[in-house]
Amino acid sequence: MSGYKSGIDRCQIEMSSLEDKVSSISMARVIDRFIEVTDTEKIGFTKSRPAKTGRPAYPPKAMCKLYVYGYENGIRSSRKLERETLRNIEVMWLMDSLTPDYKTISEFRRENTRPLQKLLREFVKLCKAWELVGGELIATDGSKFKASNNKKNNFSRKKIDARLMRIEAKVKQYMGELESADKTEEADHPEQPDKIAQLQQLLGRKEQYEEYKRILDETGENELSTVDPDARLMGNNRGGVEVSYNIQSAVDSKHDIVVACDVSKNPSDQHQLGTMVKKVKRILKIHRFTVLADKGYYNGKDLLRVKKLKVRAIVAKQKPSNPKKLPEKYRSEYFKYDKVADTFTCPAGQVLATKNRKTAKSRYTNKQACATCPHKSDCIIGKMKFRTITRGEYSVIYDETDKCFKENQELYRRRQEIVEHPFGTIKHSMNGGYFLLRTRRKVRAEIALLFLGYNLKRAVKVLGFEGIMARLDSLSSSIRASVAKLPAFLGFYKNLAPDLRFSFVVL
Repeated sequence: MSGYKSGIDRCQIEMSSLEDKVSSISMARVIDRFIEVTDTEKIGFTKSRPAKTGRPAYPPKAMCKLYVYGYENGIRSSRKLERETLRNIEVMWLMDSLTPDYKTISEFRRENTRPLQKLLREFVKLCKAWELVGGELIATDGSKFKASNNKKNNFSRKKIDARLMRIEAKVKQYMGELESADKTEEADHPEQPDKIAQLQQLLGRKEQYEEYKRILDETGENELSTVDPDARLMGNNRGGVEVSYNIQSAVDSKHDIVVACDVSKNPSDQHQLGTMVKKVKRILKIHRFTVLADKGYYNGKDLLRVKKLKVRAIVAKQKPSNPKKLPEKYRSEYFKYDKVADTFTCPAGQVLATKNRKTAKSRYTNKQACATCPHKSDCIIGKMKFRTITRGEYSVIYDETDKCFKENQELYRRRQEIVEHPFGTIKHSMNGGYFLLRTRRKVRAEIALLFLGYNLKRAVKVLGFEGIMARLDSLSSSIRASVAKLPAFLGFYKNLAPDLRFSFVVL
């Protein structure tokens, strides 16, 4: 007698269904129900209505389920998704055993980049209706995601010029060697054809780099990516640089639901806060809330834009630079501004005034006081004979932001735990730290699917499996009830007299 457990013979015929093999609390059931209650035709998915002629297309809802399931489980390649339709029982259950090839799967994503983004918005709206989104405190941040473009295929003006200089030096060297070979009657030397081939290759590369330089001159850009034209070279958290995108996210503080996202080509987060605030207002349909952001968003023009949108911004201030290496006591931030008198008071108690109040940038000085000040050597460094303090056009909004930050530091400390958790989950648990698609338009669809997968996980965590399924079932029931009432309404409308029909439509 064997001491091991024995399984079922692989040739044994069984009577079972896919429904029996999928766990009763599987995430696949949540994805299935969510897509079923979503109006894919209204969102704009292609082939939402079957064509009367030609070969039947795969149902958009089945393809949506495949992609949402794949991104939620870190399976994003169209070839890998094709394999999953043949071996993954949950995918077979979701797809009703349909097995599209990888080209069909890839083509669906390419043709529906915009509708796939709208899927995230639809789920955010559901979360708001289920009171998972508070809409009172929103945290925003950016993170770098690697683009589908190698560093070797990214060129800056400096890099192109360096390559051209090396090529010109090589060409000059080869030409000199060929000329010396001709003079010494070594034209039939076996190395000569190789030299000529290398020279032709160098000239071809030179022509290519000159074309890259011409494109940069025409577009006015500082760098060019040859594989993904929208990607840019950015620093990462590991101290290196990669060709990446700057992904922006806005996360609600109530249950850490991602309510909005965007894709930026700018490595810096500056000028992104206003854009994200506007997106949050449009998606959640709210007017006033508080937004938390780190020092990367500290920009006067953008902060003023947020203020005009009637949103309170709690933003950390960037640490001021000290290029003149002044003692800390005499740095610009320790000069106190008097709003009523429009003057600055220096650490020594002297008042600095301005004469150009009508200009966008005002300069405050006190030449007489600086000339006799005992701290002149500490306060003034360089060729200047007196200290100058500059106050720009955004100084007022900077002062208001600094005051708001000081009064709400306890609230600001929540920013990191709210907004950085989704990025960590997506990059490390969902295999989403890089993009497969190219160009900003397509990358937006990928990041929307990643955040949708994260939001689904969060909703199940908060509501529980039974809770979220009950809410989705109620939506499904209301849709079925509305559809059932439609034929009765059409019959009632059809039986009305023409005059009454017109009056009914006007009403």
